[in-house]
Amino acid sequence: MVEVRPVPSFIVGEVYRRRSLHLDHGGQWQGGISTSSSSPVIFLFTGDSGHQYGYRDGEQPDGTYWYTGEGQEGDMRMERGNLAIRDHEKNGRDLHLFKALGGGMVQYLGQALYLDHHEKVASDRNEKPRRAIVFELELTGSDEGRIVQPEPAALSPTERRLWKESLETLRQRALERPEKGVSSHERKQRAYLRSEAVRIYVLRRAEGRCEGCREPAPFKRVDGTPYLEPHHLRRLADEGPDHPRWVAALCPNCHRRVHSGEDRAGYNEKISRYVLSREA
Repeated sequence: MVEVRPVPSFIVGEVYRRRSLHLDHGGQWQGGISTSSSSPVIFLFTGDSGHQYGYRDGEQPDGTYWYTGEGQEGDMRMERGNLAIRDHEKNGRDLHLFKALGGGMVQYLGQALYLDHHEKVASDRNEKPRRAIVFELELTGSDEGRIVQPEPAALSPTERRLWKESLETLRQRALERPEKGVSSHERKQRAYLRSEAVRIYVLRRAEGRCEGCREPAPFKRVDGTPYLEPHHLRRLADEGPDHPRWVAALCPNCHRRVHSGEDRAGYNEKISRYVLSREA
């Protein structure tokens, strides 16, 4: 039987109360980086208010998400929360990114993977120049379930190419890891392509049917493909989401059930066994 560890799970696009996150999982109530005291996760919070401290977080043209480290005065150093982000995989902790909406509410943007970091000159809260650390993150499954913007009317060139490839080719792309010694730019490009390959492979494997309830997808997207949502069956730190074995294609109802239902742990394990049979 496949062992599925019970861990915090969140739905991309859903809005949560930050106070509730800390009551459930601990961690620092202030600041942008919060290491949970009871769960193997690190919460990252971003928002427009950080602009006054030189923080300019956001998605980049290459598909990565840039997140500014902690430290409001003087040069940022690779310690405490910044070090926790860099070493999260080695320490077995997942990164979860939230955007502050005001009034204590935050919106979940997705689970993240550290790719690299760089330094830039930015002003601190005293408007003095200092060295700031900017983390380059890969958001996993960040397209599915997002409610802040509509679906694109057409597939991107990369998506069109991946949809035309064979399942075996897609699976090979999904399992590719960056070679040692490649440039940071190349590593980020490969990470983006691998993430897209995993997502499209899982949707293609499902053949238009939910891998939870086995019912047909409830509707089709504007591009004509069946609407199903990738769901990560295991934590990123357990090397889960990067492997097709640990991602299922679910209808919106089953996706909510596996996150919020009273039987969510058992249902997640049931889906995991089914996906294992498909992959075998």
